[in-house]
Amino acid sequence: MNSLTCAASNPVVDSFAAVIGAAEEHHTSANYFWDNNQRDFEIDTLCLQRTLRGAAYYSDAHGRRLVKAGQIMLFTHREPTSYGYPKEATEPYSQRFLSLSIAPTLKPLFVQLRRKFDSVLPMPDQSESLALFNEVFTRYQQRTFRDRYHESELLHCLLIALYREQEQETHTSDPIEFGYHYLKNHFRSPVNLKCVADKCDISREHFTREFCRRFGEAPSTLLRRLRLEHADAMLAATRLGVEEVALASGFANANSFGRAYRLKFNRSPRAPR
Repeated sequence: MNSLTCAASNPVVDSFAAVIGAAEEHHTSANYFWDNNQRDFEIDTLCLQRTLRGAAYYSDAHGRRLVKAGQIMLFTHREPTSYGYPKEATEPYSQRFLSLSIAPTLKPLFVQLRRKFDSVLPMPDQSESLALFNEVFTRYQQRTFRDRYHESELLHCLLIALYREQEQETHTSDPIEFGYHYLKNHFRSPVNLKCVADKCDISREHFTREFCRRFGEAPSTLLRRLRLEHADAMLAATRLGVEEVALASGFANANSFGRAYRLKFNRSPRAPR
């Protein structure tokens, strides 16, 4: 078999996400209903649908809930979910939606966003995610993406902004969850537990106790583990010196890093790489 035949039988998957549909719609009756499990689409798509006015309902294995103005529902076609105009509604339902191609680099973030937070999420006015949502919508309508890389970049930025905002939302609703995300996002900085507890507006003792109960390890253990795993990956993938790796991974200095590294991996970070 020649190389051309091999290439044809093993096509390269396109890693760049794209918008395949975007529109603004208005509905006033319960005739507006979709069962995603019955959608007859040739390709799978990721959908983001934001309520502008009124409310829709969204139903999945977790139950039925309203998607009100300033909220967005996330779903895919060919899944056991449904949505539509609520029978109890008293005003028109207006919405904007984006349908996206399932790029390998975009879908895991979309799935994690839903699994971690929900399929119905806040996207309030003045938020970064809404600004990006509207920019993507407008550029698709006007065909003003610079190129497909710019289009894919904006879609990734949109989902990341939406993810970041959901984490920030936990600051008041669930400070322990917020602290967990804060540690994962800032472990490379010289943060400590008092700093994190202060960010959560709770005492260090309460934060540590509740964190251990929920996640099965102390926040200090998680912080050290994240730093060491990051440092180990850097040692394997770069030629940076040990002190540079230590500082880039959140350690105060090379000595404290070396002690922690030897304790976890039973070898020196200066061992042959």
